[in-house]
Amino acid sequence: MAAAAEFSVQGPYFAPLHRDEFFRIITERYNAARAEATRVAGLKGISMKVEYFKPVHFNFTGGYQLPTGDTQKTLKTNAAFFPAGLLNLDSSFDYMKWYMGAKVEYIGDWFTLPVYYFEERQGAYKGNVKAYEFRGDETFTITIHSTTSPTPDYVNAWIIGFVVLPATEAETRITTA
Repeated sequence: MAAAAEFSVQGPYFAPLHRDEFFRIITERYNAARAEATRVAGLKGISMKVEYFKPVHFNFTGGYQLPTGDTQKTLKTNAAFFPAGLLNLDSSFDYMKWYMGAKVEYIGDWFTLPVYYFEERQGAYKGNVKAYEFRGDETFTITIHSTTSPTPDYVNAWIIGFVVLPATEAETRITTA
């Protein structure tokens, strides 16, 4: 008998903060970030650190807001980014698209509006989170879409996730541009 094909859900599935699965997903992402920090430390012989994702990491100057449209980032050599979910305070923020490279390979959509309706306004992504792991020197693009017309420059939302970077570069930009 042939083995069943293995698949994972890709789509707008988020676990709210009041469910245990939220913490399971966040813990899984944190452990993946720690494993990457350990790998880089062993390979390069440098002390590494895991931090919560902050605006400074992507050189965002508007605080905890995501710019609408396309944002392309290339990670520095010893850095990594592990998104885990969303904090969405914006009723007009309806989806974000993820791509590898300069929109070369489509990864998936995060339909974000359901998170806005959670009591906590936070959700951990329940799909294939391994598809959203970005490591040193990799380029990726996120596209933020808002239903507001005309579209504002940002949405009041933030990506919940972890970054890995050298300990000597704590709370600094992890991208080359």
